[in-house]
Amino acid sequence: MSQFVKKASSKIAKMSDEEIRRIIETQSSELKIRNTVLDMSFEGNLLVDANETVLYMNDTMKSLIPMPQYRKYQGQKLSRLISNAEIVEFIRSFMKGSKDSDSEVFEFDFPGEGIKSVDCSAGRVKDPESCLFSFRDVTFFKRFREEFRRNESLAQMTTMAAGVAHEIKNPLASISIYLQLMDKLMEKKGSMTREEAKKYLDVVSEEVDRINRIAVDFLFAVKPMKVDLSPCGANDIVRKTMEVVAPELEEKGIALKLNLATSLPKVFADSSLMQQSLLNLVKNAMQAMPEDRKDPCITVSTYMDSDMVKLSVADNGCGMTEEQMSKIFEPYYTTKSSGTGLGLTVLFKIMKQHGGDVTVHSVYGEGSEFILQIPVPQNERFRITDGGK
Repeated sequence: MSQFVKKASSKIAKMSDEEIRRIIETQSSELKIRNTVLDMSFEGNLLVDANETVLYMNDTMKSLIPMPQYRKYQGQKLSRLISNAEIVEFIRSFMKGSKDSDSEVFEFDFPGEGIKSVDCSAGRVKDPESCLFSFRDVTFFKRFREEFRRNESLAQMTTMAAGVAHEIKNPLASISIYLQLMDKLMEKKGSMTREEAKKYLDVVSEEVDRINRIAVDFLFAVKPMKVDLSPCGANDIVRKTMEVVAPELEEKGIALKLNLATSLPKVFADSSLMQQSLLNLVKNAMQAMPEDRKDPCITVSTYMDSDMVKLSVADNGCGMTEEQMSKIFEPYYTTKSSGTGLGLTVLFKIMKQHGGDVTVHSVYGEGSEFILQIPVPQNERFRITDGGK
């Protein structure tokens, strides 16, 4: 209730009929204008009290969520108005909970329009004591994002295909040269001993294996990745991975430090792919460690940051230049003497499949840090588990 109405109602006994009529007309006009603005909004608004009774709903709601036709929506029960069980459950859960705000995206089949994506934002209202739910149609944005990802994937495949063509040139050139040498030797001597033939064929065999590795890595990088998501703890992923790599680190004289958060929510992840990603980062850190580095060390950490669980792999190795950091996720870019340069490209793909990301910080000559981040599911954001298990 506005301050003006409160003040007027306290003095209504002293007012004339004309004054009361003018106040009612003014408030009615203001209410009509407010409703017109809300009804013309692209956002649907639903105000619900603690008894799940609808206090207010604008016309836009009817174009966002399938609902039965009533002459009057105010006073209807929530369960009679919205048939989508997921939306009703979200509203009820928020109203019973203690959070001041929340949001969720829902997908459903809207008659005559097909699959629709709607974002719902929830908030609490003090006067009257109720909860406001605002709905927005995000179908276009979701389709645009998916189309952008498809185009991005196609562009990456084109880049990688060009990289494959470039990578196989060298082994093919070597094979061609050694076959020509064999041909010249045969032409000159008329025959070839087993030892002579083996010298040339060994090189040809090595180059064929090299081409095969390039092809296998390319197919692994571009084919659709099967991701088996299930609830798991980040600390558990770290511990299992470190069990595998710890003996090799010890053999090389590199210290391993673990800084694991004592309490973390579970995340939906493919534990096998995450272990592979973490293992690759640790091995990269090992290879980036100068032999003369004093007190070489790799630190693996887990922590919570906003709505993300993060896994960090930091080293005090050789570090990278700004130019190197800008290219490390590009296909076939590598600073190593061996390797295809697809490791970090695949890592980037794995994190995107988890709805997460990977970032890097590095100082040349001092070391690097790679951070894997995985989103925390909505229903896990206020839960914690001991040690992230």
